[in-house]
Amino acid sequence: MITEDYVSYETAKLLKEKEFDEECRAFYVKSKECGIELFHAKEPYNYNNNVHPCTSAPTLQMAMKWLREVHNLVIEPYRTACGYLYTISSIPYGSTKYDNSQAFNGDDEDSGQWSTWEKACEDGVKYCLENLI
Repeated sequence: MITEDYVSYETAKLLKEKEFDEECRAFYVKSKECGIELFHAKEPYNYNNNVHPCTSAPTLQMAMKWLREVHNLVIEPYRTACGYLYTISSIPYGSTKYDNSQAFNGDDEDSGQWSTWEKACEDGVKYCLENLI
């Protein structure tokens, strides 16, 4: 069964800091007893509204769409012979803001690239939040 990937807890916290306020079907809760846990809700809700001690957990696609529609940043992952890389472009001009092809900071030790498309997307979202917004 194919499942949708959620952003990591660290990326979810960055999204919350950057005022991501979309309704999500999942959320993170941090506790001293259990650490960080991901929970799923029946109905979408904005857990970043500071009413609950939770952090919204959007899917990678939701985070990428929010960056595209709110901040005009497009993450473009692509496949290479050794793994996955990405570029980040601005809309509407298409100018490249960041090209990951020389970074070699991926999880594959031999190539320095990302082993999955989802990991490349996660890194791209995190890069946008830390450096471009």
